Order: sequence, then C-alpha cells, then structure tokens
Amino acid sequence: MKPTPRTRAALAWPATPLALAAVTLACRLSGANSTTVGFAFLITVLILASWGGWVVGAAASVAAMLCFNFFFLPPLGTLTIAEPSNWVALLAFLSASTLASRLVATARRQAAQARERRREVEILYELCFSLFTVRQEAGAHAEATAITLRAIGAEAGRLYLAGSAGPALEGGGPIAEVEPASQERALGRHELVLEPLAGGGRRALIPLLVGTSASGVLVAEGVLAGPAVLAPAGRLLALALERERLLAEGAFLAAVAESEHLKTALLRAVSHDLRTPLTAMRLEIENLERHLSDRADLRDSVAGLALEQGRLARRIDNLLALARLEAGLARPRPEPVPAGELFRGARESLSALLAARTLEVSVELHCPELLVDPTLILEALVNLLENAARAAPEREPLGLAAERDPDSASRIRLEVRDRGPGVPAGIRRLFGGSGLDFGPGSGNGGDRASGGLGLRIAQSFATACGGSLALLERSGGGTVARLSLPAAAEPLELTA
Repeated sequence: MKPTPRTRAALAWPATPLALAAVTLACRLSGANSTTVGFAFLITVLILASWGGWVVGAAASVAAMLCFNFFFLPPLGTLTIAEPSNWVALLAFLSASTLASRLVATARRQAAQARERRREVEILYELCFSLFTVRQEAGAHAEATAITLRAIGAEAGRLYLAGSAGPALEGGGPIAEVEPASQERALGRHELVLEPLAGGGRRALIPLLVGTSASGVLVAEGVLAGPAVLAPAGRLLALALERERLLAEGAFLAAVAESEHLKTALLRAVSHDLRTPLTAMRLEIENLERHLSDRADLRDSVAGLALEQGRLARRIDNLLALARLEAGLARPRPEPVPAGELFRGARESLSALLAARTLEVSVELHCPELLVDPTLILEALVNLLENAARAAPEREPLGLAAERDPDSASRIRLEVRDRGPGVPAGIRRLFGGSGLDFGPGSGNGGDRASGGLGLRIAQSFATACGGSLALLERSGGGTVARLSLPAAAEPLELTA
C-alpha cells in the first residue's frame, strides 16, 4: 500500500541525518571540491523535501549548511568562516536549498491535489453515464441507488424519501439508526452531513436536491468519497429518482414532456458538476508545468496527466452532445464534406497521442464527398482512432481509408485499421443487441476492453447521420472499425 504523507514525513526525519552523514563521508573520502560538495548537499535536500515535505526540507537545508561549513569551509572543524567570500557562498547555498525544497514540496502537493481532482471527476463521470443507462421502469430507483452507493464507495446504504415514514430502500448490510436531528439537517436544511462511526469510518447523509427542494436523503455508511463528490452524486441520484417518479405518475404524453424537461436539467447539472473540477484540474496541471519546467524527470508525468485530462474532457463533451441528440435538443446538420478533411481533423485532434505513430491515409480516387454532420462524424472518427492507437502496439502503423461502398452506390465507407488484438467477447455481448455489427475475432484492447463507451458514442453519432458502425476482423490480425455513411450527390456533368 502506498505510504501516506504523514508516514513519509515520519520516515524522512530519521533518514535526514543518515543521508547527510553519508554525503559528507563520501565527499570527504573522495576529496571533492566545495562546488561539488554544495551540489551533492543540494540534491540530497531536494530528495528529502520531495519525500518528507517542506518542514523536512527546511530542516535538511539548515543541517546541510552546518555540515558544509564544519567539514568543508576553512578553518575546518569549526563553525567559523575565515574568508568573507565563503559567507556569501554559504548563504547562497542555504537560500537556494531552502527555496528549492519549498518548490519541490509545493509541486508534490499540487500533483497530489490534481490526482485527487482527477479521481473525483472520474467518479462523477462514471456515475453520470451509469445513471443515464438505468432502465426507465418501475423499481428503477433500487438500481440507481445501488449504482450511486458503489460510486461513492459506501459499504451500506439506506434511502429515505420525503413524506415517507420509513426507509424506502436498504441495501449492502445492516445500518445504524439515523438521529432525527441529522436527518432534519439533510432533508430540511439541505446540508451534507458527515458523522464519524463508533467502529471507524464515517456516515454521510446526502440530501437529494432537485432545484431548491429535497426529494429525500441517502444515508451511506463507510463512504470513501469526499464532499466534492458526495453532493453532486446526491443531485444526480435525485434527478434519476425524479425522472422515475414522472414516468410512473403521469399519462404517457405528459410524462414524455416532463422527461424532456428533466433531461435538460440533468444536462445542466452534469455540465456544471463535471466541467468545474475539470477546469480546476487543467489549471493545476498548467501550474505544475510552469513550476517543473526544469524537471525533465517529472515533465513526462505531467504531460501524461494533461493528455488524460484532455481525453476525459473530450469524452464528457461527447456524452453531453449524445444526450442532447437523444433529448431532441440538438439535430444533425448534414452538409457535403470530403473524407480527407475529416481524416485531417481527426489526426490534428489526437496530435499528442499520434506524435510517435505512423498513420497511413488512403482515399479512393474520385471518392464522392459525404453528406453528414461534420462535427459528429469527426468525433466518431476521433473515438475510433483513439481506441485503435491505445489497442495496437506502438511500432504498428494505424490506417485511415475512404472508399465507395461496393454494396451501395449511395454510401461511403470510412475505415480505421489497426494491428491490435481484435474485438473482445465482452464487447460483443455488450453491443450484441444494440445494432452494432461485429465480424469474427476476439481479443482485448483500448476502450473496447473497458466497456465500449467510445464505441457507443461513435455508433450513436453515425446513426444520427444516417450511417452505421461495424467492427470486423482484419486480415493478418487486428481490427477494422468501419463507418458506412451517406454520400453526397455528385454534380451533373454538362456535355456540349
């Protein structure tokens, strides 16, 4: 298990004198000059500060200065300094080591905060997508509540609905009785209540808010998530429960109208609750990049964090666009667009991911333009190309191809080709009844192995534009993701 900051600090204190003694002995035995000794002490202080924090780094800076003075600056064996220039060198060393240790400790803390925000966004992202897919029928509140409890890491939970005398749902194990005062704070005053439990852990009373009213309280014991996740999770669950109530109590047409309004509210809640921590995480990453401009060993980690943050932001945008399409709040706007332009846009959108890869692009001679919404199909291509890049080995090239559909003169095929392991059986079962076609093959890779969200998005965008998506086994190994889309009408040739 990874040590906590407090554990690292406790270990760093006894390690500080040992490390400084080892550096002093090594420099004495090697006869290093004062400049080399100063650099050796500075590196040691930075390592101790990155491990134990700012206080350990400051203490190590002072101790290193004393060792530097006592053992390496004449007169040796005393804490006095004979030459005035050595005072300047000693004070410069102390200032540099103290400032550098502070910067390293600050960068480590900011990196931990960025990781925590990323984890919070991922929890909300998965919860949002899961609640979107809950079946809209009687009893769905049990499934939605179970999904929410799993997302926040609760061991057991109980759902209280407003106006109900007892709990509407209980699951995950026994749970202690809730004091009326705590329930009133959550239900009446709309406060998130966190209480310590006698056996360890904590209990959360999460108000289920829809607008300015509370529809109930979710009591969760042993929660792992923090307030930044619990409050939005309660709002998302409240919206899911409210959607079920509307579907259950109204006539069909009235329920449909109310459901559309609820989807709009859900989109707004998702946009606020997911974009705010994403923006904060992006700012923290940019701050890290500025502070670590001279740390080559950490730049790659920060760049990877930025890449994953961008990927998550793009997926959230795709999910919101898909929800707007399904809710009827947006409609595809088809227009003639060349296949090469779509390929170029997909490559530019994934420039960081594809920087070290070979991309082979081929467009059939005299290939007609496509009659599609370029924004939707570009996002579909980006998702498929990203899946291919993550599934295939780095040494293997990826392929983009456009050609006429031999089975239909009015359609164009856009293909994304890779040499990955193929399509896993789990994705076949997941999409087997949803209209996504599969050719023979099996394997594991990329988004295809993690639930197929990118494939769902690509399929939905293709369907919205009058097309379809198929995953086929590629000759020689790998996968072909094929989009079959409408072709634009070719201009008539005028003859004399």
